[in-house]
Amino acid sequence: MTVGPGVGIGTARADAESDASVIARSRDEPEVFAVLFDRHADAVHRYAARRLGGEVADDLVAETFTTAFQQRHRYDPARGAGADARPWLFGIA
Repeated sequence: MTVGPGVGIGTARADAESDASVIARSRDEPEVFAVLFDRHADAVHRYAARRLGGEVADDLVAETFTTAFQQRHRYDPARGAGADARPWLFGIA
């Protein structure tokens, strides 16, 4: 799900967008959700590894982002940190 430089999804635009905006845009452009993975996969992995160990963390990161993608319509930027999706992702993890 990693998106590298030069990929045609508006990488520069996505870098400047808030997480809430990326999630909203991903409803019509699902490939844009990869921006959240690029931004937060390492943090989710560290969170999981501290609690469960490194071996389990890889699988949990994949499952977390799969669930987040499937449930992105339920993301509420008005709750918690708003524009930062990390608390939402940690909750899913």
